[in-house]
Parts: sequence; structure tokens; C-alpha cells
Amino acid sequence: MAAYSTDELFAVLLARDLRAEDRSVQIGANMPMARAAAVMAGLTRLPDLRVLVGLGVANLADGASVPPVYPFLFDPRSQVGEALMVQEKAFDYSRRPDVFFVGGLQVDRRGNINLFGIPGPDGGWKVRGPGGVALGSMSTSCAGYYIVMPRHDQRTFVERVALITALGDRTERERLRFPGGGVRFVLSPLGVFDFDDAGDMRVRSLHEGVTMDAVREATGFDLAGPETPPVTESPSDEELRILRERVDPEGTLRA
Repeated sequence: MAAYSTDELFAVLLARDLRAEDRSVQIGANMPMARAAAVMAGLTRLPDLRVLVGLGVANLADGASVPPVYPFLFDPRSQVGEALMVQEKAFDYSRRPDVFFVGGLQVDRRGNINLFGIPGPDGGWKVRGPGGVALGSMSTSCAGYYIVMPRHDQRTFVERVALITALGDRTERERLRFPGGGVRFVLSPLGVFDFDDAGDMRVRSLHEGVTMDAVREATGFDLAGPETPPVTESPSDEELRILRERVDPEGTLRA
């Protein structure tokens, strides 16, 4: 098995989980692994998938050009596709994509995320985040979304987020009658996490070499899961070939 980076692993795991009923995918601003996942799924299992990257709309069927993978969404080289949207139309699409990907400054045991910032003791911001443009609408209504956390420690995986940018708590979503499907899973450098019947985060699998002791030490709340959880399935040689040769030939995800 070839060596692979964490971002390459993220791209493959997300691409595998996208579903036949997912017809449009909205990509977050600085998430090259998510863009790679959507493109990879469109080139393989889901040829009718509409990939919304910035102001570009791409469908990978019939040999359409493949959106390149660059570190930042607004790199002008990434604005390619079968169509371009004006800014107002981009927000129209954001009301109800089938699925999207999002990160966070914090995620808590109930699946809520915080992108606003960390309040300081003086009433100002200790850390200021990017905010939640369109995220409230998308997380409320979309068929499902994935939380991708680039770090996993007690400052990012917390008992309760300081502010809620997207409500993932299943109980609260049901009480408020949100129409969307909510969080599908949380992905971090340590593993894949979903939620039990009570709505609390639990371990679905841990990446190769990661132990339950290590993930519990890095998590700011009691994390449910078996003492010997499944090991995350590594990318296959064929998945890495497609990812590196067709989706990310410049190696952005390997950098």
C-alpha cells in the first residue's frame, strides 16, 4: 500500500460516503480535500453530481474539464466549469445543496460547530473566526453535511462550543423541526466519528496507528466507543491513482 497524506485520506473517505441521491455538492472556502472528494466521486461513482466550487458549476460527465485542486477557493485558477454563477446565484444555491462540507474552530459532543470565534474575558474576541456565511441556511435544510476538522485536541473537540454557527444537535434539530438530515459524520486526523441514538459523538473508526487512549486524551469530553474500534479503511492503490493522476495531479493534497 502506497503512503498517503492526511488530506488524501480525507478526500478518499469523503468521496466514498457521497451517495447516489446527492445531486449537488457545495464546497467550503478553504477545503481542497473536500473539493477533491466531490470531483473524485463525480469521476467515478456519481457522474451526474453537480459540484459547486466558488462561482463555478461543474458536472464531470461526458469528459467535462476537471476543476483543479488548489489550497484556497478563490484562487482564480479554480474558477472553471461548465458554467459560472453570479454572486447572488451562489447564495441561491446555498439555500439547499444536497450536501456540503464544513470545518470549525470548535466542534462539541452534540455535533454543533463554531466558526464565529472564541470570546475573551473582556467581552471581545479572544480568537476571531471567519463567520458563517450561508451556513445557517445550508445546515438547516440540506440532506446531510460532513464536518472536517484539521486538528483534534481538547481546544477543538469541546464539551460545548462557545457559539453555535451550525446546529448539529439531533435532539434540538428535531425539536425545531429542521427539515435537513444533519451531520453525517465528523472527520479528524485521528478518526471518523458519528453519533449514538442519544445524539452524543462516538467513534466509528480510528485511523491506522491511533488508539482509544490517544483519542480520549485529545478530546475534551467523554467519547463513546469500543476499546478496540475498527481501523479506518486505507485508500486503495486505485483510489490513490485516480486522486493523484486525474483529480490532484499538482499534488496540492500531498504538500
